[in-house]
Amino acid sequence: MPMFSWFLFAGSMTILPTVLFLITGVLRETAVKTADNSVSTSVSAALQGIKTIITSPVARVDNLQTQWTALVRSSLASVLEDSQPDESRPDLDEISMLTAITLFLLSASNELVGVTVLQKGCMERFRNALNSSDPWVQARCYQLLLSVFQHSTRPLSTPYIHALAPLMVEKLKAVERSRPRTAAELQAVQEGIKVLENLVGMGEEKNRVQLVALLVPTLISYLLDENTIPSASQASKDLHDFALQNLMRIGPLYPAAFKTVIGAAPELKTRLESAVRANQASSKAKDAARQAQPTVQAAPTIKLKTSFF
Repeated sequence: MPMFSWFLFAGSMTILPTVLFLITGVLRETAVKTADNSVSTSVSAALQGIKTIITSPVARVDNLQTQWTALVRSSLASVLEDSQPDESRPDLDEISMLTAITLFLLSASNELVGVTVLQKGCMERFRNALNSSDPWVQARCYQLLLSVFQHSTRPLSTPYIHALAPLMVEKLKAVERSRPRTAAELQAVQEGIKVLENLVGMGEEKNRVQLVALLVPTLISYLLDENTIPSASQASKDLHDFALQNLMRIGPLYPAAFKTVIGAAPELKTRLESAVRANQASSKAKDAARQAQPTVQAAPTIKLKTSFF
């Protein structure tokens, strides 16, 4: 590396700790929940600043690795500290803080952020968000988790999958007993299923049946009995439709695993077949009603010249 460039990067290392301290401070003070879950410009700027610094060329300068490692780790530790549940700050926007944590995980190397104490802290923040009573927080947490699970560096993503996927599956299975009542609750479930579907796709072929055995029964548990559909809430009906559509797509994707899972549990097969028949009957009834409607004669597009109106 040219001497000038080294001095330039070394000079950067003298001011970066102060800059990151200020940025994380702005994040801490301005990450406040809003009624519409919007993110303030100051929080957006702070998050962008964190990403810009973590991905800066300084990270690749060998002679500065010790300083850089200490800086990144201490900054992540500060964000973890600031994002701890605190009764004195009930309005803390945990998703903005969780987004900052995710940026560290996605942008820094596993050697920097994979140390046990930081890893445990990050997992705990994700766990808190998954257990939140706010469906919007749950939905955003699932989205952020998906980006971590899909990280190309397996030594980074695998511990998070092992630590958090079981809780995620547990929560998605519990939906059968407590179906969504609002659009926000429905979205949280849909985002969770999206993560679970991606995990099935990411898994090795030898583990496919076990993974499909987590996803398919969960989706089938969301299906409504045809007699209860008319009286169900809109969110519950939408969950039924969402589950059925996904099951129809997953079957052809993993035919052998799907057949094995369904074949091992006759009650699952019966429930799925009943939902498919009810859906086909509903579609036929709608088509018949549409065809039975009288054809309305369209008005002529060109009026006669004798018409004055």
